Amino acid sequence: MGTKKPLFVRTALTLMVGAICLFSIFFDVGKKQILTISYQIDDTCLYSQEVTPTDRLTFNWIHSFEHIPWIEEYTIESDDSFTLNTIRVAGFGAGIPENKGTVSFENNMIVMSNIDQRFDRFDWIHSQTALTSITVNGTEIVYGPDLPHHEPLTLTIKGKIALWPRFPSTK
Repeated sequence: MGTKKPLFVRTALTLMVGAICLFSIFFDVGKKQILTISYQIDDTCLYSQEVTPTDRLTFNWIHSFEHIPWIEEYTIESDDSFTLNTIRVAGFGAGIPENKGTVSFENNMIVMSNIDQRFDRFDWIHSQTALTSITVNGTEIVYGPDLPHHEPLTLTIKGKIALWPRFPSTK
């Protein structure tokens, strides 16, 4: 014959199980990824946005010397890095890579695909005439001329632990 547990022990166990169930419904500890563009020198944030792994980040450039479009397409990874997938460029010139990945010609553009090159961050001296825009999943998040001209900038993904991501923040 088994002995019955005292009432307060059964009540405490029931309350603990109930609390764990409620916690799992309302709280979901997880990682949020925040894309940020900031000054290299003092890390002052100019722009931030929540992103998720597999989001597509695209830089749209006009080559400073050749004055031709140059488009770089990346995937945001779960480890806060970026994978370069494709470069689309209207021709070759100073600084433009050649023969990266699989090279083809589509819609009057040289397309280098299947590049699979990883980057932890992007550091550049910003030019309001060279960078036309940055997009995430096809939506423009930054218009190049809105960023400060000839300033050293950085674009990174910063992972943050979120205690309550079921209710996303508006920031």
